[in-house]
Amino acid sequence: MNTDRRSLLKSIAAVSAGVVFPVTMTGCRVADPKPSDSVELFSWVVMMPDNTVRIRIPQSDIGQGVVTTLSQVLAEELDLKWSSIRPEFFDPLTNLKRNNVYVYTCTESSWSADRLFNPMRMAGAQIRQMLLTAAARRSGFDVADLRTEESSIILPGGGRQSYAEVASAASHIAPPHPSRVKLKDPADYRLIGKPIKRLDLVPKTTGKLEYGIDVDLPGMLYAVVQQSPVYGGKLVSFDEQAIAKMPGVVGVVRIAAGPCGLNGPLADGGEDYGMDDAVAVVADSFWRARKALLALPIEWDDGEFAHTSSESIMADLVSRAGRPQPVVREAGDFAGSIGRAHRVIEADYSYPFMDAMPLEPINCTAWLNSDGLQVWASTQFAQEAHRLAAVTAGLPPERVQFNLPYVGGGFGRRCQNEYVSQAVQIAKAIPGKPIKMIWTREEMMARGYPPPITISRFKAGLDEKGNVIAWFNRVISGTAPDQSYGPARLPHYVPNLRIEYARVKTPQPFGWMRGVAFTQHVWMNQGFQDELAVAAGRDPVDLYMDLLDEGSVPTDLKGRDVAIRRIRHMRAVLKRVCQIADWETPLSQGRGKGVSVSDFSYWDTYHTGTASSVVEVTLDGKGGLRVDHVYVVMNCGRILNPEVVRGQVEGSIFWAITTALYGKITLKDGRVVQRNFQDHNVARLATACRNIVVELVESDDHPAGVGEDAVPIVMTAMLNAIYDAGGPRIRSLPLSDHVLSFRKQDGSDALPGKPSGNL
Repeated sequence: MNTDRRSLLKSIAAVSAGVVFPVTMTGCRVADPKPSDSVELFSWVVMMPDNTVRIRIPQSDIGQGVVTTLSQVLAEELDLKWSSIRPEFFDPLTNLKRNNVYVYTCTESSWSADRLFNPMRMAGAQIRQMLLTAAARRSGFDVADLRTEESSIILPGGGRQSYAEVASAASHIAPPHPSRVKLKDPADYRLIGKPIKRLDLVPKTTGKLEYGIDVDLPGMLYAVVQQSPVYGGKLVSFDEQAIAKMPGVVGVVRIAAGPCGLNGPLADGGEDYGMDDAVAVVADSFWRARKALLALPIEWDDGEFAHTSSESIMADLVSRAGRPQPVVREAGDFAGSIGRAHRVIEADYSYPFMDAMPLEPINCTAWLNSDGLQVWASTQFAQEAHRLAAVTAGLPPERVQFNLPYVGGGFGRRCQNEYVSQAVQIAKAIPGKPIKMIWTREEMMARGYPPPITISRFKAGLDEKGNVIAWFNRVISGTAPDQSYGPARLPHYVPNLRIEYARVKTPQPFGWMRGVAFTQHVWMNQGFQDELAVAAGRDPVDLYMDLLDEGSVPTDLKGRDVAIRRIRHMRAVLKRVCQIADWETPLSQGRGKGVSVSDFSYWDTYHTGTASSVVEVTLDGKGGLRVDHVYVVMNCGRILNPEVVRGQVEGSIFWAITTALYGKITLKDGRVVQRNFQDHNVARLATACRNIVVELVESDDHPAGVGEDAVPIVMTAMLNAIYDAGGPRIRSLPLSDHVLSFRKQDGSDALPGKPSGNL
């Protein structure tokens, strides 16, 4: 039997019994006809004749569950029957024509709930009011005498009118001004905050859900791409004739370097880091295109980074760390206080290049014909992808239709849209045929957009009682936007501190990764803080509580009330996680505990969640490591769906374990060394922690993001736990580069030996 996993799952699903909420995937089909009597209301919903409702989701679903949670938000205020919901992704062209009616369409920084909670509630309430007004006119009753329930309007005496019956009339009523709309009292919520099963759960587990990689169009061709093997390299030539007679080959396309699209809205620091030259082979199947590309003679000019390596880059960063850099935060008198310190501690921490490694390969399907351009792509920023496609094709935006499917993992990598530009260039070269461009895993690793390689130099002073009286941190990182918040936005306030931060040009263009700069810096900041606790002979939690002092917040600080609230939240989640993890009970020899607490604010008044973690590990003394328990307590404001939040936190935990164990991309002669998963491991079930406790704090605060917050704190707690278990102090990643033997009796680093692969 010759079949693939997805086909097998689909065949199983076809004969399986059960109720399934269908998930409408308009983005993955050539056409998605709607009945002529369907009615659009206020851009956000489409009422169907059978009283089902299509809710427009203005975000990409990259696994975080926004299709479900955002549907809950709008359906709550609109009083929809949950089984009637048919979610679909928004149309970027509609959003453009209607002046950003969908408010926020870039999936980044865990901002979906934060930025869309109020707009989608208001939209639902406004549409509900429009339906009520239409029903009142139709029935002759006053609006005040009507109420809504389960996608219906309830008339005095118990009569009902379905939403579908009055939708057409409602569509001609102007949406009421927000000031005239009353939102539901949270006490009356029946959907928000409830553990409703994800709408995409069954389709995902049965293989029915369609991702970008699943796009299948009549007469479709396939393209496989190779970019310059060295970042910044130029294409010199290729010999198309050498593969012209290979089976299925249609042609070879030269792809010009150019923009890759903003990696985030410009107002939030988005920047276009560009893409390099590339070559694409187009054939009648992926495998034939791949085989022909491997056989194609290509000449490259490697450019300025031809001899660059990770070692040479890190050596440059270390050299720069020995010289003063721009000060980004300063308080008190660091120089004077460090001179008076009873004890001074110094350490260097470093962070390598890393790759987000989303499971779904980078892909984009483009079809250019006389009617215009259609594009299908799994992206985190569909609005920007639509703009970039139009610019690349040389067409006005209204002649470009962008279709957003589900995304098989993003983690920040798909904020860049260079693959959209590549696919459109191929479609321009071979018009009239839909062409699906797919990157191989080797190409994805060779041409990633990593977070910056970083060196972080610390120096701190302790007084006679073990209190931290001075803190210094000098950070040098590679290509990136300003990420000084990573070292500067500490959870606590030290009376005398100086933070210096600088960036240098490195070969790879920058890309976001899950946890953003906090993934780089929280574990370095708090790893060093753990060193201070050891040096002072103090319990790390005791030191945290001492530093998390409301009285330490400067009286003249802008947003001081927010800062104090921030500290209170951190103290609360730290105290709670220590309770459920039984922090004060010692563990047996070879076992250790680590702790971390942080929020994820970029500036003083930034709205964010707060989380704390305790991790327990066991070392076998021979290089082996087992993660025994992970505890996370999180305050993320109002919880839209606790099951979705738990899933996000659990996913973050496994992401943190993989990042700590294996996360590293290295350069040699300007080329990425790692080629596929045999060169870059990920945590398997055998290495994943199976004892996880996630506790969510009930709160009425505005919802905060949850997709990234657990990553930095779990990494931090895990690495500190290794030291507590008797292992080495980890100051660089990944763990697979270290010998995890027990420390010498004098407390120095691990005994000589080879890093163990048995992690």
